[in-house]
Amino acid sequence: MRLASLILVGALFAGCASLTGSVNTLSHMKPPQNPLFKVISPDSVSLTERIIREHIEKKMTEHGYRKASPEEVPNVAVLYKYSVGSGITSVSSSPDYVMGGQKVRSSSEYPRFFEIVLIYIERTQVPEASKTIWQGEVYSSGSSTNISELAPHFIDALFENYGSTVTNRRFSKFID
Repeated sequence: MRLASLILVGALFAGCASLTGSVNTLSHMKPPQNPLFKVISPDSVSLTERIIREHIEKKMTEHGYRKASPEEVPNVAVLYKYSVGSGITSVSSSPDYVMGGQKVRSSSEYPRFFEIVLIYIERTQVPEASKTIWQGEVYSSGSSTNISELAPHFIDALFENYGSTVTNRRFSKFID
């Protein structure tokens, strides 16, 4: 019975990769009454940016915010940024008893970063009147550099901690 369970679990996760990292969030203030938001995208044409923007918009809506129409002036700006660093390649070898000689394996790990900041924009003439509502950062490393695939998982991990302050909270997800 135990063997059958292990085989079933193995079959379910075959082809799935593990995504791990840490989350830091800081809640600065409560959102304004009737929060109306706009996601500010660095490049509105790119498919990657569109995927990220749409996922953030979905999460914002789930948390009680309303997306501003083109005619409306938002009172919350949502900014984000991400980066994928240079890979660190590691090489390992082990004896290959079947074929003789050595088996050599190499893999690369890329540091990844994703950040979201919600800013309250007050209706004043003073540029410094904007205030941070909440911000979150994800730090991760892994073999994938595909931010289009990774960003939705990073956004989910951040919004699981929306409204709270956490430091180095670990997360782990299985992705297809």
